[in-house]
Amino acid sequence: MAKRTRGASVRLDSFLDIMTCLVGVLVLIIMLTGIDAAQIQVLIPTPLGHATDRRQIIIECRNNMLYRIALDKIREKAVEALDEISDEAGGDMIKVMQLLAERRVRVGGYELDLTHALSGHVALVPVPGEEGYALRSIETETPDKWFGRILAHLDPKEEMLTFLVRDDSYAVFKRARALAWQKKIEVAYELLDARDVIRFGPGGELVLAQ
Repeated sequence: MAKRTRGASVRLDSFLDIMTCLVGVLVLIIMLTGIDAAQIQVLIPTPLGHATDRRQIIIECRNNMLYRIALDKIREKAVEALDEISDEAGGDMIKVMQLLAERRVRVGGYELDLTHALSGHVALVPVPGEEGYALRSIETETPDKWFGRILAHLDPKEEMLTFLVRDDSYAVFKRARALAWQKKIEVAYELLDARDVIRFGPGGELVLAQ
């Protein structure tokens, strides 16, 4: 009787080595993901981009000082300037564009860039050398001082504070925010680069650079 020969046995050593390596990689990824998640900082959400029933009091933080942006007055001045330019140009669109680029309208510490006005936008250019309010101490800020007066006249039920924070002015923003929180005032903020132009859309919403 012929002897039955056994087939060659399959060696699984290489396969097991590969599986071990894959499991090790997965464990390492899970550990790194857990470490990253533990280091994530929780940021205060900014409601600039969505509808709010509260009126926004807008303050820019620049040069480690505070500057109030009176948006209603700025838009009023922009409309006045556009009406004047329209009358001067007499329907000549080339002259309109020229006047928009040349006309200088200053409101507070800002100059309006009217070249954005045809699309319904208001752009603000900070006036060089314009001094803002230096909020140096939380303890000494009283209702008779600049920022303390804003807080004293603000209605927390109807209004909120919105800060536009330049990257050199986070310290003064934190002091101002702390004072607002003491008064139970809602605070929102948007971080801006030093070169970002402050631009508002037709509805008063902040338009961020893309």
